[in-house]
Amino acid sequence: MECYCDYELPSAYDARVVKARKSHACEECGRVIEAGEQYERASGIWDGDPPQTFKTCRHCLELRQYIAAHVPCFCWAHGNMIQDAIDTIENFESESAGLLFGAGRRLVAIRRSQGEGR
Repeated sequence: MECYCDYELPSAYDARVVKARKSHACEECGRVIEAGEQYERASGIWDGDPPQTFKTCRHCLELRQYIAAHVPCFCWAHGNMIQDAIDTIENFESESAGLLFGAGRRLVAIRRSQGEGR
């Protein structure tokens, strides 16, 4: 299957999992990433704009990795990944038994974690 994504790719990009030295907000779900917690820190340059940095909590990162591992094409953008994951699930669920259940478990974990630290 050919994969075509409408999102613009960055001209430069770096993502790594790091340990928080202070509190941050997850760009995807908005929950507080506490000091000492691991999260993904991604930086990139899109369309020649100044560099942008995005912080993603472990719960949202797990959802993204799960979807990417189970569908042939997962197009997502920072700040919109949860909705992109839901849209992808709706498009591919009939082709992959259990995708909806597995993703649903991760979405529940995200919603539950939003109550932590707030």
